[in-house]
Amino acid sequence: MTSQQKLASKTDNRRVRKRLDSLFREYIRKRAMKRCGGCERCHAKKGSYKDLQTAHFHSRSKYTLRWDERNAVGMCGGCHMYLDSHPEDKIEFERQILGDDYDKLYVLAHMTTKQSPIDYILVEIYLKQLLEQLIENPVGYVEL
Repeated sequence: MTSQQKLASKTDNRRVRKRLDSLFREYIRKRAMKRCGGCERCHAKKGSYKDLQTAHFHSRSKYTLRWDERNAVGMCGGCHMYLDSHPEDKIEFERQILGDDYDKLYVLAHMTTKQSPIDYILVEIYLKQLLEQLIENPVGYVEL
């Protein structure tokens, strides 16, 4: 592969990741609105999913979890900032939300993409299906 081909491939991957990030953010924030009508931590009501932020438990740099819906919740900016600056509280909240999945996500977060390759096309299809399910199901809050 030539250096130009490598550069083109990196650029294509960046575009794909950006598109997946956008779909993921939309899904997580809409899911939060359906679950509790706003922030999944303080339960402050919001008028729109766009008033929420997507808060990842494990960093987005962990590609094995970057688009895993268990790894994120919709939060108001205040809760997001608070948990990011208070790691012990963040872990406690993560354990509360994830329950038995906490340990599974911890293991996945420490795997490399060589150990668990990512198929961007399948991720995109999956995220689009999740969004469609939110739209198709009747609106209503689901207890966390």
